[in-house]
Amino acid sequence: MNAGALKIAVIYVVAGILWITLSDQLLLMLQNSLDIQLLLLLNGVKGIGYVLITGLLLYKLINMHTKRLAESEKQYRSFFDYNSSPMWIINRRTMLFTTVNDAATVAYGYSRHEFLTMSALDISLPEDINKLIGAFKDLKTGINCVGVQRHVKKNGDVMTVEITVHVIAGQKSGNVMLTAIPTDGYQVTIQ
Repeated sequence: MNAGALKIAVIYVVAGILWITLSDQLLLMLQNSLDIQLLLLLNGVKGIGYVLITGLLLYKLINMHTKRLAESEKQYRSFFDYNSSPMWIINRRTMLFTTVNDAATVAYGYSRHEFLTMSALDISLPEDINKLIGAFKDLKTGINCVGVQRHVKKNGDVMTVEITVHVIAGQKSGNVMLTAIPTDGYQVTIQ
């Protein structure tokens, strides 16, 4: 279970138990000094107050949790975007690029838009395609070292890279993240 969701649920349960217990005790203390109609009215107000206060509390807690998740996602996204090694997110079934980082555009010479119209097969040498397809079939959860591949850059140059594939846990779409580390001394400099 998600720790953030559990925390929100625990706070809600504790606040609810305290509200009900303490407000009931207060009404019991007042029952001899107040008219029955007023006690019933106060009991109704107590219920409405509970719904309003806990609704606001839930809104605040969920909003805080959502902001933390967004910040965490932004941080992880920046690790991908600004990594100095070329990286892609690829649909495992179609092998189409779904996103690429800046290092990939610099190293290979393709724009982000061009990459998103291509598949991983488009940057592989024809004689390496079967090896790549076979590697994709044998992927295990977590990190997979696929080995050395030769990739063709936009200008036609061939670059030798060490490919690591990370199967993204919980991805219903079947996306995987690939990292290509040049083995021929090529270094990517991101502006």
